Formats: sequence, C-alpha cells, structure tokens
Amino acid sequence: MAARRRTAARVAVVAVVALSIAALGRITIDTLGDRATGPAPSFKAQLCALPEDWLELTQRGYYEGRSGHISLLPRTPMYMTTGGKGWTHSGPWDYLQKVPLVFYGPGVVPEGAEVGRRVSLADVAPTIASWMDHELPDVAGRVLPGLGRVGRVPAVVVTVVWDGGGWNALEHWPDSWPNLAALMAEGTSYTGAIVGSSPSVTPAVHTTLGTGHFPETHGVTDVPVRNERGIVTDAFLNGRSARFMEVEALAESWDMARGNRALVGEIGYEPWHLGMIGKGTETPGGDRDHAAWLIRSENRWTTRPEHYRLPTVFRDQSDLQPRLDELDVADGDGDDRWMGVPLDDPARIEENPAFVAHHGAKLRELISTEGYGTDGITDLLFTNFKQIDRVAHYFNMAAPQVREVMAATDAELGALVEHLDDEVGRGRYVVIVTADHGMQPDDEAIDSYAIDPNETERDITARFGPIVRAVWPTQVFLLDDELDARGVSVEEVAAFLGDYRLRDNATRVDQELLGSGPYAPNTRVFELAVPARMLESVTC
Repeated sequence: MAARRRTAARVAVVAVVALSIAALGRITIDTLGDRATGPAPSFKAQLCALPEDWLELTQRGYYEGRSGHISLLPRTPMYMTTGGKGWTHSGPWDYLQKVPLVFYGPGVVPEGAEVGRRVSLADVAPTIASWMDHELPDVAGRVLPGLGRVGRVPAVVVTVVWDGGGWNALEHWPDSWPNLAALMAEGTSYTGAIVGSSPSVTPAVHTTLGTGHFPETHGVTDVPVRNERGIVTDAFLNGRSARFMEVEALAESWDMARGNRALVGEIGYEPWHLGMIGKGTETPGGDRDHAAWLIRSENRWTTRPEHYRLPTVFRDQSDLQPRLDELDVADGDGDDRWMGVPLDDPARIEENPAFVAHHGAKLRELISTEGYGTDGITDLLFTNFKQIDRVAHYFNMAAPQVREVMAATDAELGALVEHLDDEVGRGRYVVIVTADHGMQPDDEAIDSYAIDPNETERDITARFGPIVRAVWPTQVFLLDDELDARGVSVEEVAAFLGDYRLRDNATRVDQELLGSGPYAPNTRVFELAVPARMLESVTC
C-alpha cells in the first residue's frame, strides 16, 4: 500500500484484526513457499520458470515499439482488475485462451467432425484462403486439419465472433447456446482451439483472425499501443486509421487479387474489429469495403468514409426503439432498465438482448440488400457480437445478465443460418463461429486476489515519481521523458514490480494484514515482471 497517512478509523480496524489474529492463531498459510514469498528471481529466471506455452504465447504478443515497457503476468489465479474494479481477460492461461472454433457449411465442410488437436485463431485465415486457392505467404497459421479440401468453394464465408464467449463462459452457462451446440454437432468443431497469443484482447485477436499472423508480426498488440513517437494511443486510433496493421488481412488481399470485385464487410462495435478485414483504402490498391461500428456515446452506427463504406441498412435504426420498449416491459416494470442496465442511456443501450436482435437483423438485411454470396467470387463477411464481453465487464461472467445476452446472441446465430439457407442456399456458404477470449471469474468465487492497477500505479509513482502512462493487465507503459529526467531505468521499475507484494497492493486492511485466499501478505503478486524487450531474445 502506498505510504500515506493512517486515519484513526483505520487504526481501529487494525486493532480489531490484530485481536482476531491473536485469538485464532495464524490464519493465512503460505502454501506457495519461497517461490512466491522469497526474493524475486532474476528477469531471465522469471521468464524461464514460466510453462513453455505461457512464454510462447507472451512472446507472440510482443511487438517492439508498440508493446508496453514492462511485461507482467499476475500470479494466477490472481488477476488485474480494471481501473473501475471490474474484470479483465488478458493472459496466456487456458481459461482465457480456450475458445470455440466451429465451421458449419452443409455440403461444404465435413459434418459431425470433432478435432481435439491444439490449433489457434491464426489458422482461420489460411484455411479460408486454401478454399479459394489464394496464397497467403509466410503466415504463422496453418490450414486446419480436415479442412484443407472442401466439398465446393463457398459463395460466402461469414465469420461470427462472440466477444468474451470463450469456453469458460460457455461452460458456465451450458444451456444458453443450443444453436451453437447444433452447429458443433453438424459441422467441424476444433475443441483444442486457443486464441494463440497474450494479451488476449479484442484488437490483437481479431487482427490475428483476419491476417493469419500473431501480434509479433501484425503489430496490433493490445487496446493501447505506442505509436512511432512512443506516445500511447488507441490501436485503431478510435477509427481514424488502421495503420498499425503491418500486414494485409486475408479479406483485402483476396479482394485486390480479384480486382476489388469481392464483397468484403465487417460489422462490429468498435474499430478494434477492423483487423478482420484490413485497412480499406489505406492499403494501396484497396477499396472502400463495408465497415460499421458504434459511436457509443450516441449509439449510432458509423464508419470512416475515407477508408470504408457504411452499408445503407445501418443508416436506419428505427427498429431499435421498439425492441428496447418490448424488453423494458417484459419484466412488468417499464422503468427504462433491464436487469440493472439502463435502456435510456445511449452509451449503454447496446448492452442488452434487444440490441443483439437489432444487430442480427441488420446483419441479415445487409446480406440480402448487398448481395453477399450471389456471384462466382467468394465474399467475406465478418461480425462481432460484443454483449457477452461488455456485460461481463460490468457484472462478471457469472451474472444472469451474461446468461441472457448469451442466449440472445445464440438466437441470432440460429437466425443467421436460417437466413443463409434461404438467401444464399445450402451448400453455398460457410459460417465460422469463434470467440476472442474467455472471461475472468470473480476473485471471491475462486478464492484468489484481484490486483488493483490504480494502487499499483500509485506505488510506482511513490517510489520513482510520475513515470507511468498506464498499468494494463499484462503490461506497463512508461513515460520515456520522465524516465530520462529522473534517471530511472525500465529495469529498475521491473525489479520493483517483481518484488511487489500483496500487502503493498492491498487497499483493505484485512488483506494487508492477513492476505487473501491462499496468499500470505508477503506473496509477490506478479509471476513475471520483466523489461518487455527481453521477450524477443531470451533463450531458456
């Protein structure tokens, strides 16, 4: 805990806790031993002590000059909260990495196949490319086993991402996705699929999905990235540009190879999903493909018209309010709220089943009005349903609101398949369903500790001065000018974090004195805290 004045009230609480300890004896038992409570190992020792796959996933997520200065991994199952005490989902651990990956296309892909082999989302783009006999040179991904040859070349491939719909979220609500379960049974399902890199966050993973490369090559590493001048900014510059993408997406590569005659589209909630289709006219030879995302403060679909086209169907949102009104009265209250979510706040209107239905209806209308899948050139359409992720950030993955938006998202998947049957025809399309990450269980539910990033930043500042730009779940961005002015090195800050203890971070007196769950107060909260540039060169 940062050095600060202790109030009289806090002293009283300390006294009560101390008496409890005296009465009950030693309550917290350090079950982790010196590995967690002793001195911090060297940087190399920390890296080489990680399980091999954790290290590989973390290395894949690093791009020099874009990533933060310090690479962090909390001591799992500890995790970093959001600044507002919410739940994050960034890391190399299986519960965040394991995602569904399902290919469904009657007459096109094998039916009833289940593949348990370890694959990643980088394998999706080269698999689609193989169907179209289109070359993607030097990608990290490989054609998925069993899908190198398909029954026929599909007229349209629709890729659906359930944001936050990883396996741990699905398994928590097993009755909420009957349509997805049906596609798994009737198509080809890769039960060993993982995201493939860490940080496991939306911009990085969607760009991996769209390009077949990992962040170490495609350059989109996290929500925040460092630009050419070292300034921390949004990975897609809030929709102004996708210029941090260092490689072409399959969609734009295929489109340009066909004289920009293929239909390409992406419907998402933020510009972070643009990595699935690429940079539009920012890519030399590219055209203005369909792209739509939300201005969240206004709840209005938009695009960057210099680079993309906003589909006409997204200019009309007149169907949304009746859907919201119906949802509002469904609980008998009519109070402009749904399960605690405001229905009259434009910035949060999309966090409910009514908006999921609006999104699904617009997606189907787009397919029909723009003619996806109606000619001899394969069209590529991508979409992200965001609600599982958004609602879990607010309420946690175990909240009933997540169950409801998951069921609504699944219903739209069923409606999409029916629409493709009617509009495009069975045997002429493929639907791919996946997720970009799992979600974080609450610390109390798993008997763990939630690391406070705000307290972490305050403690760094107390030790070194105002050198921090941002503390994120798996990395720390520093201010180069402030480091230079104070004569502080990245190594010094990383060493400080490597020796950072639960009692240092705790903002509750009981945790400061007793620890949390199996963790003693002197447990080091980070299993990894090293200068990030070491990820490129370390050998173990």
